[in-house]
Amino acid sequence: MSTEIEAKKIQRAKAYYDTGLDAAQKRNLDYALQMLNDACRLMPTHLPYRQGLRATQRLKYENDPGKVGMMAKARVQPISLQIRITKSTGSWLKALETCEDAFLLNPWDVHIAMEAAECALELGAPELAEWNLASVADEAEDKVSYLRLKARIYEALGKWSAAIRCFEIIRELVPADQDISSKINSISAKAMMAKSGLESGSKKPTQPIGGEIGSEQPGDQVRVSHDRKDPAGTANIEPGLTPEERLKKQVEQSPTDIRLVLQLADFYKSSNRWEEADRALNSALKLSPNDLYLRLNHADTRLERMARALDQWDKHIADHPADAEAIGKRAELVRKRNEFQISEFQRRIALNNADAESHFQLGTALTKADRLDEAIAAFQQARNSAEWKVKALTEAGQCFEKVGSAKLAERSYTDALKSVAAEDTATFNNLHYRLGCLAERNGQLQPAEEHFNEVAANDYGYKDVAKRLRDIQARM
Repeated sequence: MSTEIEAKKIQRAKAYYDTGLDAAQKRNLDYALQMLNDACRLMPTHLPYRQGLRATQRLKYENDPGKVGMMAKARVQPISLQIRITKSTGSWLKALETCEDAFLLNPWDVHIAMEAAECALELGAPELAEWNLASVADEAEDKVSYLRLKARIYEALGKWSAAIRCFEIIRELVPADQDISSKINSISAKAMMAKSGLESGSKKPTQPIGGEIGSEQPGDQVRVSHDRKDPAGTANIEPGLTPEERLKKQVEQSPTDIRLVLQLADFYKSSNRWEEADRALNSALKLSPNDLYLRLNHADTRLERMARALDQWDKHIADHPADAEAIGKRAELVRKRNEFQISEFQRRIALNNADAESHFQLGTALTKADRLDEAIAAFQQARNSAEWKVKALTEAGQCFEKVGSAKLAERSYTDALKSVAAEDTATFNNLHYRLGCLAERNGQLQPAEEHFNEVAANDYGYKDVAKRLRDIQARM
């Protein structure tokens, strides 16, 4: 970009920023947010512009986190998933922009602040990364991941003592982690080198090898930047290759570059070639067995591959219901899928016992495997999280029903009802229906009628609730 174009871009961003602040002062918040977003898109790592945008987002809630809606978490979840997918392709700039979509719903979200901080760090803006974490309460559910990210940021800023302190706290939280001491020693050595003037001061490239930040999506032509050092030699790949051929060549040259492997896997997924994606990730995992994100991506890919294979068997069996061989193969795939899910979620829990989602998914997998007592224990762990409480209690209640513990099932459903969001009519109806069925089976007709009436008041056509009410009234 020429100096003249760059100057015009800076000038335009400043105009957007000034206009946005003026609109915010006049309480024209929607227009202010639009202008400030435009300023950030032109200068994505400019800290003052991000600060102005966040301040205006919070102004929408009168700077009161308590005024964020009850459904904000649920609405942020799909955006969070999109951020994660975008990060996996190395498109850090696009991921950072997507974080702002989530901040519109909850500008105090700790998890999104962590995502934004990581994006800023990868974009070579550690000051912006540090501010993102400082702008929210230090209440991350996954304390270890939060501290590791904070340590990375401090290390990038040359704040050696602060980085070491983060790892010391991690060591207190996870005393069995053998890598902490070596990490502390490494940072201490860097601190000594910095004091001695031995460090070159060069920074890690902020772009993934083989592509410009935010420019590519899976399946697009990968563009190679020639204006920086290219240790993998990818700039020398011959021209005229297809996107797939180029990515495969780059992975061959740099088989331990996780971002390249993830880009190749995403290319395969976008072409519905899940077996090849699984194989590419599995090969990379053999070379980098300790990369947790790679392992997570590989596991999710394998689970998706199994789910798609099951869908194919289901369609085949629907057309050929007498195909005993197909039915047997489907049953075997279900067994393997359940075993893999159980093993994978147990592994994730071993890494982070506070991971409520993994406890819930483990409970679901154990339920499918008919290991109900273990499933109940997993759901009871998941219910400790406000985000998963209602779902976990509901699933635990169903397991209690299956093992014949009606009283415990009733207690689980009742506890779940206490935490159901007012607008979540579907869950409200489901829980009252289940409580009504339990009461009816136990001969408690009046409580059963009350529960079914709660459902009928919302949806008289819900399942067989109308018939059940008529039957109860005839018996009373």
